[in-house]
Parts: sequence; C-alpha cells; structure tokens
Amino acid sequence: MRIFTLGALLITLGFGASASPTQPAAADLDQEFATTVRPFVAAYCAGCHGGAAAAAQFDLRQYTDVASVIGDHRRWELVLERLSAGQMPPAQAKQPPLEARERVVAWIEAMRRREASRHAGDPGVVLARRLNNAEYNYTIRDLTGADIRPAREFPVDPANQAGFDNSGESLAMSPALLTKYLQAARDVANHLVLTPRDLTFATHPALAETDRDRYAVMRIVDFYRRQPTDYRDYFEAAWRFKHGQARGRAPATLAEIAGNRAVSPAYLATIWRALEGTRTEVGPLATLQGMWRATAALDDRQRGEAFMRMREYVERVRRKIAFTLKVPDFTGLADDSQPMLMWRNRQYASHRLSYDRAVLNTGTPIDPDLQVPEADRSRYEEAFAQFSAIFPDAFYVSERGRYFPDNTRDTGRHLSAGFHNLMGYFRDDAPLYQLILDEAGRRQLDAMWQDLEFVASATSRTYVQFYLSESGERRNAGPASGSDGLLTADITSAPMIARIAETWRARARATGDARAIAAVDDHFTATNATIRWVERTRAEAEPRHLQALQQFAARAYRRPLSPAERDDLLRYYRSLRTQGLDHEEAIRDAVVSVLMAPDFCYRIDLSAADRRADRGRSVPLTDYALASRLSYFLWSSMPDAELLTKAAAGELQKPDVLAAQARRMLRDARVRGLATEFGGQWLDFRRFEEHNAVDRERFRSFDNELRQAMFEEPIRFILDVVQHNRPVLDFLYSTETFVNAPLAKHYGMPAIDHGAWIKIDAARYGRGGLLPMAVFLTKNAPGLRTSPVKRGYWVVKNVLGERIPPPPAAVPELPRDEAKLDLPLRALLARHREDPGCASCHARFDSLGLVFEGYGPVGERRTADLSGRPVDASATFPGGSSGTGLDGLRDYVRSHRQDDFTDNLSRKLFAYALNRSLMLSDEPAIAATRAALAGNGYRFETLIERIVTSPQFRTTRATE
Repeated sequence: MRIFTLGALLITLGFGASASPTQPAAADLDQEFATTVRPFVAAYCAGCHGGAAAAAQFDLRQYTDVASVIGDHRRWELVLERLSAGQMPPAQAKQPPLEARERVVAWIEAMRRREASRHAGDPGVVLARRLNNAEYNYTIRDLTGADIRPAREFPVDPANQAGFDNSGESLAMSPALLTKYLQAARDVANHLVLTPRDLTFATHPALAETDRDRYAVMRIVDFYRRQPTDYRDYFEAAWRFKHGQARGRAPATLAEIAGNRAVSPAYLATIWRALEGTRTEVGPLATLQGMWRATAALDDRQRGEAFMRMREYVERVRRKIAFTLKVPDFTGLADDSQPMLMWRNRQYASHRLSYDRAVLNTGTPIDPDLQVPEADRSRYEEAFAQFSAIFPDAFYVSERGRYFPDNTRDTGRHLSAGFHNLMGYFRDDAPLYQLILDEAGRRQLDAMWQDLEFVASATSRTYVQFYLSESGERRNAGPASGSDGLLTADITSAPMIARIAETWRARARATGDARAIAAVDDHFTATNATIRWVERTRAEAEPRHLQALQQFAARAYRRPLSPAERDDLLRYYRSLRTQGLDHEEAIRDAVVSVLMAPDFCYRIDLSAADRRADRGRSVPLTDYALASRLSYFLWSSMPDAELLTKAAAGELQKPDVLAAQARRMLRDARVRGLATEFGGQWLDFRRFEEHNAVDRERFRSFDNELRQAMFEEPIRFILDVVQHNRPVLDFLYSTETFVNAPLAKHYGMPAIDHGAWIKIDAARYGRGGLLPMAVFLTKNAPGLRTSPVKRGYWVVKNVLGERIPPPPAAVPELPRDEAKLDLPLRALLARHREDPGCASCHARFDSLGLVFEGYGPVGERRTADLSGRPVDASATFPGGSSGTGLDGLRDYVRSHRQDDFTDNLSRKLFAYALNRSLMLSDEPAIAATRAALAGNGYRFETLIERIVTSPQFRTTRATE
C-alpha cells in the first residue's frame, strides 16, 4: 500500500508552491530527479538493469536527465508499475525504504502528468501506411460488391506496441509484398464484368464464357429464390390484417402488413380479395374460402397448421390442372429442334395462369378435387379459371432438364430451354412478374435478363451451337454452301441468319401448318433481334464504361478525382487500346492501375491546412480523411456513399455530425469489421480459425465446424453489445451468449436448428459474456491439458491490461498430458511458485486461471480432470480475497479490478482508432473517457463518441 497521496507527496517533495499538484514546475522535476531518482536507481536498480548485460535489455543508467526519461516514457511506465506493485526490486534483492520508493513513484507520476497536460490532445504523427490484409479484403468487398478476399495469400501483418496491425509503425511495403499486391489487383480485375450500364464484379473469375454465363444465370436464379412466393406467408399476413381489424387496433393497411411480413403488397391484396371478397359457391376457390373461414376458431398453433394445409391444397390442385401441351406432328420439323422446342416453351409459359379443362371430371375413380357436375360444367370451368388466374402453376421456372417437359429425369440446368445436348436459355417468369414484383423489381429482373445476353452472349452462343449441329451447313448441305461466300461469313451475321431462316421456313411451309411457320419465324426473328441488340448495346456502352471506370477510381481513392487524374486514367485506357487490347481488356488493365495506386493501397490522412506553415502544430484533417479514418475505425473498410456525401458538404468537421455518423455506422452490418479486427486482436482470437493445437484423437468433438463456431461466438457477442449500445461491462458480467448447433451441443445446451445462431441465457450452463467462451479456454490450453497459467495470463493481460514481462528462457515446462500427471495441476503450479524468481509474476495471474479448472482443454464443462481427479476451481486472488469458478472471478473483478478493465478497453480502442501506439498526450482524453463511461451507464456508444470527437481523432500533426 502507498502511504502518501500524490498531491501530498508533491508538496512534501518540494515541487514548489507556484506549481499545481498535477503540473509541477520543470525545475522541481529536474531537482528531484537529480537528488532522489538517480540515487535510487543507482542503489536499487542498476545492479541488474545496468551495463551491456542489463536484465531485460533495459539499462537504467542511460537516463541522465528528465528529458531522457520523457523520451522513453513507455519504459518508465513499466518502472512505475513495478515499483507501485512492490515487484521491483525483486524479493531476494536489497529493498529500499518505503518512503524512498514512494518518492520515486510520485516523481514518475508527476513527470507523466506534467507532460500529458502540456501536450494534451496532441494527435502525434500518424504515418501514411498501407491497408493491412483485413482492410484490403474488406475494401475490395465494398468497392466491388464481391467478397473476393485477394489478400488471403499475403504474409501475416505485424502488430505495433499496442497489439494492433493497423499502424504505420509496423506496416511496411517490401518488393516481395508489392508483387503480391500486383497479383491481387489482377485477381480482382479478373472478376470484372461489363454490363450495359456499368462495371460490376463476380464472386469468381469471369474471363471464360462459362464463368460469365454462371455469373449472369445465378444472379437471376438467386433473384427468383429471394422472392416471396410461399402461399402460407400470404395467408398468415391476410389473417394478421383481418385480426388487427377485428381487435379494434389502429388499422394497418395491407401494404403495411405486407412490409412487416416481407411479402408482396400487390399479391397480398390479390390473396385478400380471393379470401375475403365475393364468396364463391363452387370450385377450388370455394373450398379455400371455407378453409380460411374455419381458421377463426383456431389457436395460433392450429392456425399455422391450417395455413399449411391451405397451401398444400392450392399446390395439389394446381398440379392436377396444369396446362399440358399436345405437340402436333410437324412432319419434317423435329420436335426437339431449337425452333420447335422454343415454340413449346412459349406455349407452356403463356398458360401459367390458365389450366387444362380436359382434366375436369375425369379418371376412375373420379378425383374429388376435379369432380364437376356435367349439368353445371361451365360455372365450374369459370371457377377453375378464376382460381388459376390467382394461383399459377409456377411463378417461375428456374430449371429444365434435357428431356423437357419431363423434368424428373434431369435437374440442375438453371434457366435452361430444355435442349437435349446443347445449352440455351428461356425466360419463363410471367406470373412472378405480373403478380408479385413491383415496378423496381420488374426493372431489375429485366436488366438481369439483358445482362445474360450482354455479358454471356447467351443467344449468340446458342445459335452457333444450332448452326453447327442442326442447320446442315457444316456438312455443306445447305444453301449457304454455294459460291457466294456466305459459308465463310460470321455465323451470327444478319445475312447468314436470314439465309438459314429461309431454309427452315421452307420446311415449315411444307407442313401446311400455320403454327409451324409462326414458330420458325418467331425463333429466327427473336434470335437475330437479340444478337443485333447486343452488338449495338456493346458499342453504345463503351462511354458509360469509361465513366464508370472514373467513378470506380473515385470510390477506390475515397475522394473525388482531380481533372488531371481523370485525364490520366482515360489516357492510359486509350494507350492500351492502341496497343491492340480490346475494350474489355483495356478496362480490366485500367482497373489494375487503380488498385495499384498509392491512393487506394495506402491510408494517407491529409490535413486541411498548409503543412509547411503549420509544421509541428495540430491541424484539422480534411473531411475526406476524416471519412476514411472513421470508416476504417468502425468498419475496417472504405467510407460509404452517405459518409462521402457528408465529407463533400464539409459537415464532418462538426463533432456532432461526426458522432451521429458513428452511431449510424455502428448499426450497419459492416461493423462486424470492428468486432472481428479490434475484438479479435484485443482478445487474441482472430487467428483461431487456424488453431490446430487440439489433439483431435482425444477430443473427437473438436472438428472444423466446432472450431468455426467457437471463433464466431465472441464476434456475435461483441456485435450485440456494439449494435444495441449495451454496457461494456456486459463483456464481463452478462449471462447471455450466442450459440449455433455445434456450439450448443458442446456446451450441453438443448439442440437448435442446424445453421441458426440464437441468443441464449447461458448462466445455468456456466456461460455468459466473454470470460467462459470456449474459444479463449481452448486457445489458452496446450491441447492435452488445461493451463491456468495461460488462461490467467490472458485475463490479466488482454482483459485487465496488465503488462507482465515474458518468462525467463530456462523455465521448465509442465507435462503436456493431463492424464499422465502424478499430481494435480494445481499442486504442480504451487511447487513452481516456490521459486522466488517465478513467484512474483505467477502470483499476479495463476489464481485467475485456476478458476477455469471446471472447463477442460477445449472449454467443455467438467467435474474431473483427465486423470479422474475432482477439479478444484477455487482461488485466492491478488490482495487476499477468495472465490470459486466463474462467479468468483466476476466478483473479484467487480470489487477490485473493474476500473482496470474499463481503462484497458478505453486504451485499446483509442490505440486502434488512432492507428498508433498511445502517447502521454492521450492520457487526459483517456481519463475523460473513463469518467464519461461511468457517468453514462458504461454504454458502448459513449466510448465511441468520446474517441471520434477527440482532437487526436480529428486532427493530425503537421510535418511539412
């Protein structure tokens, strides 16, 4: 215990009546250093920490005046910690009088406070630095819209003194790494896709036609799958609307209900009219209305089952009455030829909202769903037609097999037209388009089908396949094989298509069937029109692509381009064209040049002032630099459109605007970057996905899926605290956590749906908050036993912020297999602490690890160790208090160390946000942040707002 307060000591030490207790005069500091500190060091420290062989390579003799101490204040902070805790000089060494120790402690604190006060708010020099690997990947994701992760092959980024890898202190660029950056830029450019409107990027390389085809096709299929086409959802939404009216609640519109239930407003209105409109007396709609009315008397569970039965009824009847084409015998035109198959597709597509009247009242025995009294047949037919117009036989067709219309023999050919040996596409989504999509959705779907042609040349490739396999020209058997040169012409040219079309028309006319003639005309007319549209649109799109390239560069640089930069980019593109590259190749290489520019690869936070005139002073950052600093702090990625708009308007210089943007960004999904990158480095779990220290033969439940779940748990928990502005103390004391199926099983919790993550009150399972998460317990165990040393060290270092020196090189290791220990691990540690050279450090953290002995090597709950001995999770903590298990540790931290936690969290987040190690000038801001946290319920947003509105965050020190 210290026996003097700092203020009393400053007066006692004679720092002068004119100096405030927190800012002593420089002369007093110099005098006290000479008369007290240096003699103390010489008498009690220099024996170990002096000369060429100084312990820990820390020579205290080199500090001859106050300035030299100030210049190395970080190491003197360690001196302060060791002296304050009574850990230095070590117990076996000569000990100073208590008053002498206190005088030196008071001097160091006075020196630090004076320097912190003199330079409070100094932002320091924030070095220009490259994006680290994570930032590069996230930025490429947000720049391109594709999660390409091109930095996955980069070497691991080194960390700075604060433990973070986002600092110019550690992020250098070597020639070898520059080569990797170039390869990464080329990899990204290989994902480039040109559309009629702009540049976009696929999630896979898009150089080959098959890759472009996959990109365009899967965008449409994914769009289809996202649409709300489940009838049950509409029945549920309609009931919610009616239920709200019946209970006298404030009336909600159908559109509001549709928004809340994530269904189509237009189709919900259609379903509502079908269920609650004019009562139908006959047919399937009458049956459905009866099922609907019966739901009024059911409870919630029964009603949900009733809605499923309604859906099953609709789908069952619709399958039975679906239109079936009776294919005519077009002699001379094969049924599976491209023109005739496309005609067949059009027939089916045009009957999605109609039905086959011939199936009514047929079969033996008669199907009750289709039974129609002959005397009243016309009324029933009208009823079935009304039903079919509301409930299509398919909203869309996303797959056709090679044996179409029999789709049971072949699947997986997305958007296929059903050709047997060739690949071609057919659009069949009219019911979705008409009944469910709004105008914006229709435009989006139309654009994606156009992109299939523009990007993947779908019709052109299909026609070439047709020409080579069905036209007869390859065998020189058709009219194009004459001497007019058409055989050598472009297969997809208008004259060649016209010549082949005329051949097929002659064959169609020979059938004498107008439907065959129309089918051939429609096929070749549509083919030629589509191919010609692609040619025109590609030529017309080139200027738009150049404009999009400039917009891409501006987004990549996180600021507007200057006129000179725009000209340079276009000049580079044109130079590539003159070298023989086509338009797409030149655009791709120009993208590479943008991604290799320092303005993209580097964070260069420029000031808004004349740096030469303001050299050495704190000057404001530009709005665009502030936007980048904020986005890379909270998202580890580039600013979004709103943030850049605020920057363009000059509004980010206002602290309240900056704080408001920070609050908005904390609600965005991209804040996962903060949870993963800051949280992962602060708590040292970021690389756990690669953790392979667990013996999987002994712990068979530990597989890759469980390892991934362990990694994900703290991220989701941190996100919950961040996005819901919960108290930061929940990191320590919360009884809740997040689990998926593998993790719930590992924790002994009830089974949950595979693939789902749920928030759960986990106290009864010994979980809740960060401390008992399996990722930390597993990472801080050697594989075949627990490690109270590693677990306790993790708590005091990462959670509470203590700095403990590394162990001596010759420390013997404990046996690695707990099952083979002769004594309990607790006893072996006690024996280890008998060595005075080890006791001082181990006393600081062993007890904080022993409380986790109720958790095995992979974080599993246990009552016996691997040797079968009962586990003992009790501990006597530093200071003398005792506790058992997780609750005991929490009580100890709450009573004695909570301020250490909030101080450590504040410091870590400041260092991460500022992209540098902390300085003495940051101390007042950190102290104010801790006070603000305590005064605002420890809410997370308080911490963020104090950081982003601090002078350190908003300014930089001018260096030129």
